[in-house]
Amino acid sequence: MTGGKWGDAAGKPDPQQLVRQGFEGLFLYFGTPQYAKNCTPAYYRAVIAAGLGVIGVTEHNAHDAELGAPAGASYAQAGLADMAAQGALGWPLGVTADEHLTASQIPTAVAFQAAASRVIRAAARQAMGYGFMEYIHALRPAGLVDIEWQAGQRSLVDNLTHFWQDNTGTEMVGPVPVDRDYKLREYPVTAPDPNLDAFVWGGGASTRAVHAVADLAPNGIDPTSLFGRVSDMQYALTKTLPVLQAGITSLQGALTADEATLVGLLQGVDSDTKAGVLQVVSAIAAVPAGGQVDVKTLAAALAPLLPADATPAAIGEAVIAAFEAHLATNPTTGGIA
Repeated sequence: MTGGKWGDAAGKPDPQQLVRQGFEGLFLYFGTPQYAKNCTPAYYRAVIAAGLGVIGVTEHNAHDAELGAPAGASYAQAGLADMAAQGALGWPLGVTADEHLTASQIPTAVAFQAAASRVIRAAARQAMGYGFMEYIHALRPAGLVDIEWQAGQRSLVDNLTHFWQDNTGTEMVGPVPVDRDYKLREYPVTAPDPNLDAFVWGGGASTRAVHAVADLAPNGIDPTSLFGRVSDMQYALTKTLPVLQAGITSLQGALTADEATLVGLLQGVDSDTKAGVLQVVSAIAAVPAGGQVDVKTLAAALAPLLPADATPAAIGEAVIAAFEAHLATNPTTGGIA
């Protein structure tokens, strides 16, 4: 059989053994964590470490395509989210019609794939479609998939299809039966390089080194692709954040205890009140060392901070009471002219 050999399995065959048996890639299941066939982060890392290619698949059962567009969109969203959570960025993703379809089922199945492909392509991924000849050929005129994966007889697969699933039997990889999928036609793909940091959407972390955009192309990553742009943004952040943090730490260290208290008190205060407080502080700060604050200047600064319903008499009484209390504890320093 010409073309590279890929595989798909309900189990999890040993990736290194797959390579030894001549497999070049795997169709991995994502977006269905309730099923044992769904990929796991550890298994994905093992597949990548073995140098195998990946195409993601979201499949519940043989009747997925009968559910139409809403299911297609939701399945694609679930697959993308799961791939992101596992760090499987950049790889194609597809949905399936794992049954022979009648003529009356074709329009619903096409709508299922079309909705899935819109979601997948919007995430800058290639869209894959799997099914028998009647499904694949119904998708082709509208260009609904970038990668065709066809099941059934080999004689029914033409030269436009990318993969043929050999339904004549399986190959044992250790204790796991694996379907053989032969790549008949190349497809362009920008896949993540394991030496580059995978920016995991949703807050995941990676232990791999972060590279500058200049390092992307030599490692086989298109700098203009979504993965390339995200890698470049993350690299910029790793260089910028420490500098910002150092600046914040320096500013915090430069504050005296009294200044820090004042800053803390102003946090959460509305902008008008904050402006008034700053005006009062400015009036006091403008007084030379050992000098006194001018009463009129201080009054002008305080006026915007007073309640709108405060009467002159009430204000006067409050000021006199506060001033007398101040003099009682500080008899020699008035501080106001």
